[in-house]
Amino acid sequence: MIYRAEFGGRVYEVEVEEVGANLFQVKINGKTALIEVKPKIEVKVEVAERRERNERVEKIEKVEKIEGKVIKSPMNGMVTKILVKVGDEIKEGDTVAVIEAMKMENPIKATVGGKVVEIFVKVGDKVVKDTPLIRLG
Repeated sequence: MIYRAEFGGRVYEVEVEEVGANLFQVKINGKTALIEVKPKIEVKVEVAERRERNERVEKIEKVEKIEGKVIKSPMNGMVTKILVKVGDEIKEGDTVAVIEAMKMENPIKATVGGKVVEIFVKVGDKVVKDTPLIRLG
């Protein structure tokens, strides 16, 4: 969905696309950011000067950190399988999910071992690189 927003006397074109559970890709005047929305999350917005082009760029940082070990998506794609459930014990190298990218199924392997505490995505979700998939405790 595309919106026009006015901020500080300037007009911005904002495109918002849901790419996962509580995960949105936001494009503002051609600049893209990935935003994860969770209840009770605070965000801090900082404005930085880009000297080369004299553009103003907004940088959004999450204040809340995800605790524990997190398995992230190594690529853009769509989640086609989740092979673990909350409570499962997994070890490094176990396949935990499958992401389809460019019509190929890619097994996502655990980079660390532990107990599955939370699954951030569901089958059918679109994800981008570094999207948190699974949290281990």
